Amino acid sequence: MSFPHLNKKTTILFITAYYPPHHGGGFGLRCRDVAEGLRRRGHSLTILTNRCALRGCCEHQSEERTLRLLALRPAGDNPLRQILFDRRELLQVERVIRQVQPRVIYLWHMQNLSNAILPFLAGQPTPLILDDGGSELIYLSRLQKRGLYFYKNADEPRLKTWLKRLVKTGARLVSGGRIVPDWQWPEGMRVLFNSPSALEHARAQGGFARNSSVVPSGLDIARFPFKAAPRIHTPVKIILPARIKEQKGCLDGILLVEELRRRGVPAQLLIIGEAQSAAYLALLRREVEARHLSGQVDIRPMAGQDEMSRLYREHDFCFFPSSFKTGFSRVPLEAMASGCLLLTYGNEGSREVVQDGATGYLLPEGDVAAAAERVHASTLDHAGYLRILSTARRQVEESNSLEDYLQKVEALLTRAGETPS
Repeated sequence: MSFPHLNKKTTILFITAYYPPHHGGGFGLRCRDVAEGLRRRGHSLTILTNRCALRGCCEHQSEERTLRLLALRPAGDNPLRQILFDRRELLQVERVIRQVQPRVIYLWHMQNLSNAILPFLAGQPTPLILDDGGSELIYLSRLQKRGLYFYKNADEPRLKTWLKRLVKTGARLVSGGRIVPDWQWPEGMRVLFNSPSALEHARAQGGFARNSSVVPSGLDIARFPFKAAPRIHTPVKIILPARIKEQKGCLDGILLVEELRRRGVPAQLLIIGEAQSAAYLALLRREVEARHLSGQVDIRPMAGQDEMSRLYREHDFCFFPSSFKTGFSRVPLEAMASGCLLLTYGNEGSREVVQDGATGYLLPEGDVAAAAERVHASTLDHAGYLRILSTARRQVEESNSLEDYLQKVEALLTRAGETPS
């Protein structure tokens, strides 16, 4: 199996959950950017994704070759329901493959779709590419080791083992052989990571990281024009873009505002993102009230890219206190491109793009006092602040542009096509 040479027009099928506009974050946006970029370069793309759950939604009327035919994987562990669900989904996948006849199938965001899709594709002749958003390879590798529907247990009673085999045989029969409960990892599948730390994490967690390459993410710079403020605002304006959940560290943003107040530096904080944990959102609001910061902290729902671009330019600092060790967030690049000085704990790939003191500041994880010190020092050295902003913008332009990213993806796929897997 080999990959086609992508310098020529290639027919590609993307299979993904949460294709924009209703995406789950930066991974979905990167999927869209790659799809649109490959189309601009002459490739023929079809996107197979999940149906929109919003009644009366009008945001999909002008979509180009986007088939919203799949369903998100339901919760629960009833094997019969899972088998019927998988059968229905694989019929859709098979039908689209026959219609499109792709030369490459590009997989994104697979954890939220039917678990049976990759086992089915592993037996197909079409070359596969998996783009890892931080945990895709780990999840799918574990799925392969355990098999569909049941965990493997050598010590279980014989009757239970026999019943499991019966269910698996039934799954193969009712699906016409499409469901493959015990399957082999597709050795020819190539896996793309967008940061070295994500690849290292996948290997440490036992992921099948063979045929893997790192291609650092790129940003559509035109969406994030640069604007250096003539002076730092008073109060200092800080933005914290993040899904509202504990691992994203939003509470540290509130603590930062309190620490700045203690140092005599008034500040305003905007926390903006999808509330994925109602309990954590309630905690943040309680902390704001308890610390008497109601007039200084604003919490808003997720905004679109155009709105985020504007907000970055209106704020002096971007605080990125995520504790996620893997993945590659777009937030640092967006802030650096826009003229918003980045303060980060170095997680989600940010350590790989930030040069401490030159393009932003790397902070010890959880050290709110260090973040406050950097903000305070910047208010006293506006020339140094502006120098960091301009250096950060230049780095994104030279090393992290979307066009550069797309060129690297194409070059990688071209090399893969020249070497039999």
